[in-house]
Amino acid sequence: METKEILSAYSNYVIEYNSRPQTMAAFAKHIELDESDIYKHFANFASIEAQILRHFVDNAIELTHKNSAEDEKHNSRESLLTFYFTFTEILKANRSLVLFILPGNRAALSRLNVLKPVKTSFSHFVQHLDLNTPALSFIPENSIKDKALEAGVWMQFCSILLYWLKDDSADFEKTDIFIEKSLKLTFDLAESNVMESVFDLGKFMFGKS
Repeated sequence: METKEILSAYSNYVIEYNSRPQTMAAFAKHIELDESDIYKHFANFASIEAQILRHFVDNAIELTHKNSAEDEKHNSRESLLTFYFTFTEILKANRSLVLFILPGNRAALSRLNVLKPVKTSFSHFVQHLDLNTPALSFIPENSIKDKALEAGVWMQFCSILLYWLKDDSADFEKTDIFIEKSLKLTFDLAESNVMESVFDLGKFMFGKS
């Protein structure tokens, strides 16, 4: 059995029973597989769940790239917007599973190891968007600038995910609005000098000016 088949079998199990299998051995028996064969792909249930979420992100990235390739005028801002809309549509199609895997608490969400593979895929996607960030031009080191951008966009990703988890509007239309407003704010900040002002204020407050 291939990795994707194990992910699918686990997803079906969770949706059907609304619980994780008691043991890996029990899960292996349920899908008629030797326990050792599962360990060739995954060490535990947490790693399976992490890869399920990463699969959703990778799928959204793939569809975003396809959309961008078909539209020559597609810029980085539109690509990010397309990604978020596509990602939340994939989440919607799998909401019961996602709600089972993820908590709806921001603090808990930020500490989850299950999101590490997701962050890896998403960060790689953002790095290749070539986002225009004049607001960070005052930072001389590109490596620091890249980390600041990555941290900011990842925070945005988590905020959108958390909003969607708690959204109770019809067809999750409030999440769509939140995505649009969140991206507008992000790009407005990226194109202003507010970050430099914050940096200067921080240096003054800590006596480093």
